[in-house]
Amino acid sequence: DVLSLCQRRRHLGKVNDVMRHFLSDNERFADLFNGIFFHGQQVILAGDLSEASEQYTEHEMSSQLDVGRRSMRIRDIKKHLKTGSFLRILAVENQNLVDYSMPFRCLQYDVMEYGQQLALLRKENEKAGSYLSMAEKFCKIKKTDKLTPVYTLCLYHGEEKWDGPRTLGEMMDFGESEDKMASLFADYPMKLYCINESDDFTVFHSEIKALFQAMNYRADKTGMRKLLQEDLSYRHLSEDTVETLAVMLNIPGIWKNRERYMQKNAEKEEYNMCLAIQEWKREEREEGKEEGREEGIRAFIE
Repeated sequence: DVLSLCQRRRHLGKVNDVMRHFLSDNERFADLFNGIFFHGQQVILAGDLSEASEQYTEHEMSSQLDVGRRSMRIRDIKKHLKTGSFLRILAVENQNLVDYSMPFRCLQYDVMEYGQQLALLRKENEKAGSYLSMAEKFCKIKKTDKLTPVYTLCLYHGEEKWDGPRTLGEMMDFGESEDKMASLFADYPMKLYCINESDDFTVFHSEIKALFQAMNYRADKTGMRKLLQEDLSYRHLSEDTVETLAVMLNIPGIWKNRERYMQKNAEKEEYNMCLAIQEWKREEREEGKEEGREEGIRAFIE
């Protein structure tokens, strides 16, 4: 119904917001890319990252007036990676639902990024007016001009299996029997990471590991309890990790009652999820007793 749909949309919005906040931390952002792109090797350093989130402006055509209009698009997370004199752009798109247009969306973001860089180069070149050839003057781009490479990662953290396309080519209709033209198609392979497709998170070295592990037990409460009780890393979590866990696992009580699980360790506040699970089990037992009493009363009346 309409109410449940609105509640679901609010929850999805909260999921995206809390995941964006969690991964915006430079240490975690670097750990995410190192784990997925480099199998855990420490290639990207948190100290080399800086915030670069911004809006992109794209032109669309109005279907009614047939005139150009502008729309704004915002990356979920975008950072600059500067190592020495080299600059890279790293971006993450969070997805909690399967999006069958995702390869195109990621490509569109990358194209807008490169278009923005080209527009800036042209503006600077026009101001300087120091073209070396007619070709440079025509396109307003110098032969020596270079663009900053963009690396976009789509992070899927939904519960359903990703059954959508993973490349732009998978969105294409090449006919029933692919001919020679299909092999000539300029494909765009989207970099997709599905949390629910992995059972080994040892490539991560931050609290991303604890979060992703727990998320894979969303449909298995018994397994989740066992994990949070037996894995020692869940006894020393930061506050924002606890908030992210509460939202992603859809257990608001963990966040609401977080002060009960807080413990100070060397002037640092940490949260013990083992205590949270013990309380969760106790509450479920009390709920079970109450349901049992209600069933007894109902049976007596009948």
